[in-house]
Amino acid sequence: MKIREIKVREFIESKRKGRPSYSKPSTKPQLVLTGLWLKEAGIDAGNTVKIQVLEDRLVITA
Repeated sequence: MKIREIKVREFIESKRKGRPSYSKPSTKPQLVLTGLWLKEAGIDAGNTVKIQVLEDRLVITA
């Protein structure tokens, strides 16, 4: 098993989509997974995956 490190990005979401907003937009953590290693793990474009959320980890199952 190979361990990969991925940086968590910040997703900024405007409260009113398409309209100017004067309130502070909300921010959320975002993970973007890309690469052939996903295909090698059995995850391909168009697939649905299940993500199990545990206290200190995420488990992704194809």
